[in-house]
Amino acid sequence: MVSGNAGRVSHEERKRRTREALTYAARGLFIAQGYGATTTDAIAKAAGVSRATFYLHFRSKAEIVLEQMRKAEPDILSDYRALATVPLEQGALKDWLLGHAETWRRYRIEFSAIAQAMAAESSVADEWFESYGHIVAELPELVARLVESGLEPRRANARLTALAMTIDRAFYFGIIGERPEFLATIIEEIAATMVFGLGSPLTIQ
Repeated sequence: MVSGNAGRVSHEERKRRTREALTYAARGLFIAQGYGATTTDAIAKAAGVSRATFYLHFRSKAEIVLEQMRKAEPDILSDYRALATVPLEQGALKDWLLGHAETWRRYRIEFSAIAQAMAAESSVADEWFESYGHIVAELPELVARLVESGLEPRRANARLTALAMTIDRAFYFGIIGERPEFLATIIEEIAATMVFGLGSPLTIQ
């Protein structure tokens, strides 16, 4: 005999499906019309739920972007952990950058929405900025190398933060902005800069 509960969907499963539907709908709208033009009402309608249901899951559309950012972060941090083992050679660093670019391509839509949201939502901008601290925390070997070469710890952290910011900006314009020739050239230049920047204590006075 089949149980009377067969085929029923649990409350938690319904919540999960609704949340996924809202996230998927928001993602599609961010692509089609941009973050700024997308309203919570439009997201709810595209997901087939009420506005009230939207607010049961998210307080704002910015929260959807923050959730997307948090889902991408483990892969970003994994890439940077691998950087600590890469030889300070331009070819090896270029290969690392190309691999990291693939991670960016995988999250291209999410990163595009994040970039748009940062201009309007301080919570998104603040969390993106905090993510650089998470990146540096994954690179104790590189911090130690720079300190051993004569750089103050504060400057070592700042140099790695600047590197991550530089890569983000380059990948934003090259990948999100669909400029493949620029991306190929800038990866070569960043790799060359990394050879020097990750191994030298030189600072601007």
